[in-house]
Amino acid sequence: MHLILIDGSTYIFRAYHALPPLTRKSDGLPVGAVSGFCSMLYKLTEDLKGDNEPTHMAVIFDYSGKSFRNEFYPEYKAHRPPAPEDLVPQFHLTRLATRAFSIPAIEQEGFEADDLIATYTTLAREAGGKVTIVSSDKDLMQLVDDDHVRLLDTMPRPGQPPLRWIGPEEVEKKFGVGPDKVVEVQSLCGDAVDNVPGVPGIGIKTAAQLIQEYGDLETLLGRAEEIKQNKRRENLIEFAEQARISHRLVTLKRDVPIVEPIEDFARQPFEPGKLFPFLKAMEFNSFARRVGGLIDADPTAWEPDPELAATSGAAADEDSSATAEPVAGHGVAGAPNDGPAAFAEAEAARIRAIPVKHEDYETVQDMAALERWIAAIIEKGHVAVDTETTGLDNQQADLVGICLSTEPGNACYIPVGHSKGADDLLGEGGPVEGQLPLKEVIAALKPVMEDRSILKILQNAKYDMGILSRYGVDLSPIDDTMLMSYALEGARGNGMDELSKDLLDHTPISFKDIAGSGKNMKRFDELEIAEAAKYAAEDADITLRLWHVLKPRLVAESAVTLYETLERPLAPVLARMEARGISIDKQILARLSGDFAQRAAQLEDEAQRLADEKFNLGSPKQLGEILFGKLGLEGGTKTKSGQWATGASVLDDLALKGVPLAQTILDWRGVTKLKSTYSDALPTYINPRTNRVHTSYHQAAVSTGRLSSTDPNLQNIPVRTEDGRKIRTAFIAAPGMELISADYSQIELRVLAHIADIGALKSAFAEGLDIHAMTASEMFNVPVEGMPSDVRRRAKAINFGIIYGISAFGLANQLGISRTEAGDYIKAYFEKFPGIKDYMEAQRTTVKAQGFVETIFGRKIQFPNANSKNGAERSFVERASINAPIQGSAADIIRRAMIRMEGELVKRKIDAAMLLQVHDELIFEVPEGHADKAIPAIRDVMENAAEPAVKLTVPLQVDAKAAGNWEAAH
Repeated sequence: MHLILIDGSTYIFRAYHALPPLTRKSDGLPVGAVSGFCSMLYKLTEDLKGDNEPTHMAVIFDYSGKSFRNEFYPEYKAHRPPAPEDLVPQFHLTRLATRAFSIPAIEQEGFEADDLIATYTTLAREAGGKVTIVSSDKDLMQLVDDDHVRLLDTMPRPGQPPLRWIGPEEVEKKFGVGPDKVVEVQSLCGDAVDNVPGVPGIGIKTAAQLIQEYGDLETLLGRAEEIKQNKRRENLIEFAEQARISHRLVTLKRDVPIVEPIEDFARQPFEPGKLFPFLKAMEFNSFARRVGGLIDADPTAWEPDPELAATSGAAADEDSSATAEPVAGHGVAGAPNDGPAAFAEAEAARIRAIPVKHEDYETVQDMAALERWIAAIIEKGHVAVDTETTGLDNQQADLVGICLSTEPGNACYIPVGHSKGADDLLGEGGPVEGQLPLKEVIAALKPVMEDRSILKILQNAKYDMGILSRYGVDLSPIDDTMLMSYALEGARGNGMDELSKDLLDHTPISFKDIAGSGKNMKRFDELEIAEAAKYAAEDADITLRLWHVLKPRLVAESAVTLYETLERPLAPVLARMEARGISIDKQILARLSGDFAQRAAQLEDEAQRLADEKFNLGSPKQLGEILFGKLGLEGGTKTKSGQWATGASVLDDLALKGVPLAQTILDWRGVTKLKSTYSDALPTYINPRTNRVHTSYHQAAVSTGRLSSTDPNLQNIPVRTEDGRKIRTAFIAAPGMELISADYSQIELRVLAHIADIGALKSAFAEGLDIHAMTASEMFNVPVEGMPSDVRRRAKAINFGIIYGISAFGLANQLGISRTEAGDYIKAYFEKFPGIKDYMEAQRTTVKAQGFVETIFGRKIQFPNANSKNGAERSFVERASINAPIQGSAADIIRRAMIRMEGELVKRKIDAAMLLQVHDELIFEVPEGHADKAIPAIRDVMENAAEPAVKLTVPLQVDAKAAGNWEAAH
């Protein structure tokens, strides 16, 4: 048995405070908390899969009246304010929502939800089951029991995983004691929210120390005379009875005489007859359609629940949320009826009203049909295009089919590469019947695909451009719905499926639905044409629909310039870079693997010598037992599995304290990672067709505009260690060629000086001074000439740290100094450069006021949680809002350089190919002897990339060099 118990009150209040006030459109009934509650409940059922999937499930609610605790302590929870007026009518609706999702909703007079949760947890444990309590309520932490009972926080703080599990380790971090002693600590420190008195003057830390020393509350109270601190001793004696009352208040009752047996909690599938009448009565119609698509049920087949439906007017056609303020990017409040925003909304409504009918899609299997489609494309002047292939690597995958759509609802699939496969009953293999010859299809489509007067519309165009270019088709011009969404919304779910659900209220056919999953998953070419056609043609249809919705919004939301100057023109540039790839030397990598293996073995011997025993360095358990068990080092903490934590941060702290074994383990981990991630892995990425490595760039993945890359990830090639730099020696020029590395020098500091208008920094950059030495000189009154390297290093850490909103704590760790000294450094920095502090304050104000910040080129970087009620979340947003315009502006500058580069090189008749972009660096390949001509042109384009859009008040500087390998050129 795996029992999921959801703390219903926590869910209700989180939903209420997380969303803006929403009302049912037809009668004004408040439903915001109900809407959020439904979404959270549904998401939880989707998240808990595999090993975490429940066999039993229930939502436990607080009963509205008083509990048994008020009988012996009437002041219990007496100070709690009444619930918000608009939340009160929603309490009952959340119970109904729970039952609509086929989940029991449990409450019991005289007892709190926590007591019911404790009782059902106890019953499940006695039956040999495990329990997950969906809550982060500290009062429930007393129930945690190793891996048998855990809490699950489904709305964790920023920087934490989406699902945060709370086990014994997390409980001990919060209370300073294990779960079995939580009640003892709470009895002493009390709880102001629930009016649990505790003992005056004793907080969690002191309470934990006392319980660790005396074992439990009664022992402590019985020996209170032994306490040395006068006030603490006196309070423990005077308020002993108060502490005992607190103990009764915080101890959860585990034997409530329950009415609903646990057997009734067996998990049931969603019942459309229960779910859709409720959702439609609440007028959550978009949500109903989304759920319907996932459970393969049509919500329109059910009428709204007549007892819950509005009586003061007709039911609304759309969600109740339509009465709330529009979400950013989805309309403009108060827009004129005939303005761009109104047109965008009307177009979106028109497209959503067109049904998706898979049976209307055509499978093109003869040339006459293909010619009709080509004629329609020419007449229309635009076409949505999608390719289906044998894999995700567009440099190696084979073309299986091409999808086209000229208007919403009208789409076709042209199969060209379906095969019988090895599992064919006759064992014959080869292509299946009913397909046109690939060469004939390409020859027929090539003229319209390359016709500059016909717009090709794609989702993630770069992939399809890479595929078709290998078949001799130069796809141009293009529009890209993924990049349109990115320009409008940033990096927030720009995949086709997500966009379709969000903008079209339609859930497309998923690939696993037709191809299976896991070991049994088929490649696309192994699918039957009939089943492949519906999935494939739908892709083109949905892409065209998204284009109709997104294109007008670019105008309405002032995103045209960003899309047209930074996003759309970059896609073909990246496609060509991916196609070029770069050479690597397998012999160098093999030699490095051998060297790393030898180094690792030496470090392993050294570690075992320091530990005075043989152990597996890759075993966190064995390492923890040696560090914190055998050696007895301080600062150890245990994970929820009971093992000592031995992560990088733990070892870094120990190494800073002078523990040789910790540093040796860190060195060993570094060497083994270099070996496994780079020297061993990179040769596996060599394309047999080109004998080069082709990374895949992700243009719409990072909110600031930075690129990321995968397969392999070349953005993380190490550069700060000697061993790491050796990896770059394996990236080589082809025979007769050289590599050029062109790298922006301190571009983010230069952007900061421009944005914040820091005169001293601007002057230093203009004069070509050592910026870190100048900063040190300004701060510490040390002459630049003869400056100690340590002083410059500190100034460098502050210069770069300020960009990322570094704290005194972070700077202290980085420099190995006290927090006070680090704080003094930061204070001195702001005194010398007051404009930076002004800039930081301005960014904090801006992000709170509008929910986004902008780069100097107008890219909006969204922070929807800017006004979060969570202090840690707000603090994170404030720091990120300071750095985002700087990093984003630098990223936009290099994008502008890349977009211009190829044309400028052709214009100047320079034979140079742009191969890679790694953060602030571009890598080119040129024939030997051509570097002297290429470098000035490359540097000129990069240093002037911001113009004419922005005239920087700080000069950009590019360091460029040519050599036979990447490291030597850097």
